Amino acid sequence: MTILLRRLCALAIIIAPLTSHGQIQDVGSDATLDVATWNIEWFGSSSNGPSNDDLQVQNVVDIMLGSGIDIWAVQEIANQTRVDDVIGGLPDSWESMLATDSGQQRIGFLWDSQVLQLRNWTHFLQSFNYEFAGRPPLKAEFNVTLPDTSFIATFIVVHMKAFSDRTSWERRTEAARRIKNHIDFTSLATQPVFFLGDYNDELAASTYNGERSPYAPFLEDPDDYAVLSWPLEQAGGFSFQSGSFLDHITVSNEAADMWVEGSTRVLSNLVTVNSFYARTSDHLPVVASFGPSTVTNTERESLPASASVLSAPWPNPAGHETSVRYEGVDGSARIQLIDMLGRVVSELPAQLGVNRFDLSDHAPGMYLIRVLHPDAPTESRLVLKADN
Repeated sequence: MTILLRRLCALAIIIAPLTSHGQIQDVGSDATLDVATWNIEWFGSSSNGPSNDDLQVQNVVDIMLGSGIDIWAVQEIANQTRVDDVIGGLPDSWESMLATDSGQQRIGFLWDSQVLQLRNWTHFLQSFNYEFAGRPPLKAEFNVTLPDTSFIATFIVVHMKAFSDRTSWERRTEAARRIKNHIDFTSLATQPVFFLGDYNDELAASTYNGERSPYAPFLEDPDDYAVLSWPLEQAGGFSFQSGSFLDHITVSNEAADMWVEGSTRVLSNLVTVNSFYARTSDHLPVVASFGPSTVTNTERESLPASASVLSAPWPNPAGHETSVRYEGVDGSARIQLIDMLGRVVSELPAQLGVNRFDLSDHAPGMYLIRVLHPDAPTESRLVLKADN
C-alpha cells in the first residue's frame, strides 16, 4: 500500500465503527503479495447472518482497508449489490468477481488491480457438484506485480460441505481429493497455486468422529504442498466462532518458496471488537504473505515476530484453573482471558514462567487467551468444562 493510501486508511480507522476499537491488524506490505480467506457470514442477506446489512458492509470495508491485504478469497456471499457497495468503499483500483454457480452462498475474489491483474477465471469440477455441496470451486489466474518481481499465479477458492456427520465428511473428502488431482495432473503442477477457503473441517482430524482429515493428502505431500494454516491449528488457534479451525490456506511448493516465514495468522484481534460475531461474521480472516526471497520480516514493520511467547494453556479443557507459560520481556505485557463475545473477562500482568488463571467464576464455554506483547502478540484457545 502507498503512504497516501495508508494515511487514508488511518483516517477511515478513526471514523469507522469497527476500527474505532483499534483492533484491525495491518499485515500488508508494498513488497509482498498479501492474501486472505474469509467466510463473511451470509454477506448481504436480508434473512440470514448479521441483521444490519449496512453495518456489515461498513465493517467489511474497514477490515479490508485496515489490513492491507491485496486479494481476498471470500465465501458465503448472498448479495452482489452489497459486494459492489464494498468495492465502492475501497480505492478505485479494487475489483471483484463472484461465482456464477454457487446457489445462495457464492464464492469469489476481491483484489487490488494495482497488484493483481486478472487473466482468466472459470468454475471447474462441476461434474462433482454434489461433493462440493452445490458450490463447485472457482479458479482465477492473475498476473502478480510486485516492486521486485512479477509472476503468474492461480487462486482456487472453495466453500466445502458443512456439518460433522459421516456423509458430509465423505463429501468433503472426495471434493478435496478431486482438487488435489486437478492440481497434480494438469499444468498447475508446476505453477504457483493458492488453494484457499472455508474447508469446513480441521486438519489434525476431522470434526466427524475424529476421522482422518479430508485434507490429510495435502499434509502428507510436503514436497508439493505447504498447508500454511496447519501450525496455527496445532497451536490451538481457531477461525470459527465455535472454536474450530475451518478456514485454511494451502499453497503449491512454487508458491511456498515465496512465503514470508511467520506471516500466516488469523486476524483474531477482531474478536475483541464489540459484538463482532453478531455484526460482521462468525468466521475470522486467515492471511499470509508472499514475495521474493529477499523479503524478510524485518522489512515488514506491521508483522510481529514469529516466535511464540506464550505456551498453550494447560490443562485444556480446563476445570477451576489453567496455566500458561510466558517467555517474553519481563514487565512489558499482560495476559487476557477473552470470551466469545470479545469481552475481556480476566487479565493478569505477564510474569516470566507459569501464569495461572482462576476460572471458578467463569461460565463454561470457549475462551481466547491472549498475551499483549509489544513484539509478538500471541493467542490460544481454551475450553472451560461444564462441570467447573
